Amino acid sequence: MIMLKRIGTLLKTLFCVGIATAYPNFKDILPNGNEVPHPCKANYLWHGVGHNNPLGGGSRNQFGLDFKTAGLSWTPELCRKDSDGDGRTNGEELGDPECVWKTGSFPSRLSDITHPGVCTLSDGSICDADKGWVDCQVEDGLKNCDVLKEPETLNTTIRFPETAVPAEETTYSCMIFNLPSDQDYHLMAYEPNIDNEMVMHHIIIYGCDPNEDPVPDEQLNTVTKCGMSADGPMGFRIGQGGFKQAALEFHWNNPQLKSNWKDSSGVTLYYTPKLRANDAGIMSTCQMNHEIPPGQQSYTVVGKCHSECSRKLIQAPINIFWAKNHMHYLGHEMNIKVYRDGVYYTELTNEVIYNYDSPVEKTYSTAVQVLPGDEIVTTCKFKSLSRPKTTFFGDATSDEMCFGFLAFYPAANMPFSTCTAWKDISICNLWIQKEHNDCKWVDFMFRNVNETKRVRDEVMANCNPFGNCLSECKATLQILFAEHPCMKGDVYELIKDQSLKLDNKEMQAFIVAVDSCKAEMAADVYLQNLTNDNTSGADRLGGISLLLVSLIMYMMIK
Repeated sequence: MIMLKRIGTLLKTLFCVGIATAYPNFKDILPNGNEVPHPCKANYLWHGVGHNNPLGGGSRNQFGLDFKTAGLSWTPELCRKDSDGDGRTNGEELGDPECVWKTGSFPSRLSDITHPGVCTLSDGSICDADKGWVDCQVEDGLKNCDVLKEPETLNTTIRFPETAVPAEETTYSCMIFNLPSDQDYHLMAYEPNIDNEMVMHHIIIYGCDPNEDPVPDEQLNTVTKCGMSADGPMGFRIGQGGFKQAALEFHWNNPQLKSNWKDSSGVTLYYTPKLRANDAGIMSTCQMNHEIPPGQQSYTVVGKCHSECSRKLIQAPINIFWAKNHMHYLGHEMNIKVYRDGVYYTELTNEVIYNYDSPVEKTYSTAVQVLPGDEIVTTCKFKSLSRPKTTFFGDATSDEMCFGFLAFYPAANMPFSTCTAWKDISICNLWIQKEHNDCKWVDFMFRNVNETKRVRDEVMANCNPFGNCLSECKATLQILFAEHPCMKGDVYELIKDQSLKLDNKEMQAFIVAVDSCKAEMAADVYLQNLTNDNTSGADRLGGISLLLVSLIMYMMIK
């Protein structure tokens, strides 16, 4: 299979953005205040719903004036008012048509939200009275890009042929194409060409590993379904000594499941034969496992590029010259920090108010040097007040992510430029060493020989996967939990996760067999601790009953 390396992250638009100034607490005291869409920019949110500026701050629109008159609170009077004069009450537009919503609860409607401060007609167009102040244009992010002014700079545009967008909420489609390869070039800038903004979530370009056989011509420029820059003394090398082929990946977001949409978006690449002193690379950091509970004011997720892992991946000092945070719509704050020898060293990003629609690209006048053994910590904070259910890590816009992208040079000093984590398991232990805390988890899942076979055979012989917890199963598991490294903590949870994702039926049966007794064994430990403490009483017994019920319910859910 072709190995792909990320050489650039291209979002649906390019921005040169100032600081967002919307007041998050005001959004929280309005029904669906965090979900108000921009009336004429598809897939954008209007964060400062009471202001003329979508980012908040400055002059107020009519809804903002009415909100201020109402004492900066959601009142029945404000709810029944039609601030923008489009024939719908503020409550109808914000999903509270009965005007009964209270802070901390969920509105009666979570979809089809419209802006209460911008007059829109039934066909979705903006009323003439508001056209003068509502900006529907996307800013050109390349207007200040000096490299485009150099006479040597060339460009090439790659587009999907007109392709039907599936009637699915989330679709990833890919197309492999040739890059200029008559000589060496540096890729210096990029510009997206969006055909259907109603479905385009983002575009990513991956470079195909030049050390592998190229994709045959007959497979190029064909769209298939698939899974999930800077000017300076560096560039991304393409051509004879670099990437010769690349894959264009589209993420289409179609939550309304429209069946008649098509798209032929693409990207223009700007490259130059005037090579810079260094080849550049993109490093990604991430926490790849999180479960964000519903109704949370703030929920924190942390991903670590552990020092022992960075010591393996970073072969010599690298210089970070550009950084970008990436979460989805629940993300409200994010930072990336570097620790050296266990002590805080520097900060790479710090967005106190994160705005998915207006991504901030951090550039450094002096590159930040990161050494082998440095720990890079990515912290994401999510606000889930608008979600009635748990939100998981995933590709869809309705899922969440916690990614950091760091551009660095020289690329040769970090050939494998991904340093992510699954819970507290580093990418090195996950996919390079494939071992964590003495558990060779890949062997445990896929090699049915020796020690692995013994453990599986013992569990399957003594446990009843879909029945009651057997005493012989308890006895077997007590020994395995105490002695076997693959039966403990995060690595056991990883094995469970991968068994489901990879549809490993044999391991799934093993997991169900183990879990048939886990809840009861936990209750046994709790009861034994009570006995050892020589405690008694009705309150304690009530606690035991509650624990047993809770554990049983937990295992049923899992």
